[in-house]
Amino acid sequence: MSRGLPLLRGLALASLLVLAACVPEPAVRAPSRDSLPPPVIAAPPPPVQVPVTPAEPPAPRVPVAPPGGFPKSLKDSNAGPGVLALVRQAQESRAAGRYDAAVGQVERALRIEPRNAFIWQALAEAHLQAGHPEQAESAARKSSSLARGNPYLESGNWRLIAAARTRLGDAAAARAASQRADEISDGLAASP
Repeated sequence: MSRGLPLLRGLALASLLVLAACVPEPAVRAPSRDSLPPPVIAAPPPPVQVPVTPAEPPAPRVPVAPPGGFPKSLKDSNAGPGVLALVRQAQESRAAGRYDAAVGQVERALRIEPRNAFIWQALAEAHLQAGHPEQAESAARKSSSLARGNPYLESGNWRLIAAARTRLGDAAAARAASQRADEISDGLAASP
C-alpha cells in the first residue's frame, strides 16, 4: 500500500493541474473613455531671443606650409614598375590625342595600386582631357582624400577641380577651387 500512495498523490496533482488549466482567467476590462482624466496639453515654450551680432569677416587663410617628406611625383611615391609603365603609356596616349585609351591605361594602373593618390590624379587629368569633367573632379577629390595632406598633390587636384568646374560652367566654384590651389602653392613657395 505504501507504493500506491505516491502514485495516488501524482494522479491527484495531475488532475489539479488539468483542472487549473480549464478555469478561465477573469477578463480585464479596459477603462472606458469617460473614466480617463482629460489630457494635459502643455503650453508651448516662449520663443528664445537670440541676440543679433554683426557677422565678422572670415579670418584670412594662412598659407599651408608643407611638412617635409612628401613625395612630389608618382616615381617618388615608390610606385611599382608596372604602374609606372602604364602611366607612361597613358601619357603617350594623351600626347597622341587618344584620351579614352589613356583613361583605360590609368584605370589598369589603379587596379594594381588603388590607394596611390598620384594615380588618381593621373586619372583626373586623363578624364579632363577626354572631356569627362564630372569624372575628372571625382578622381581629383579621391586623390586628395588619399593624399594625407601632401600639398603637391592637393594643389594639383584643386587646379584640376577648377578646370572641371570651368568646363561644367560653374564659374564661382572654379574660382574658389583655383583660389584654394593658389593658397596651397603659396604655402609651398614660402616653405624653406
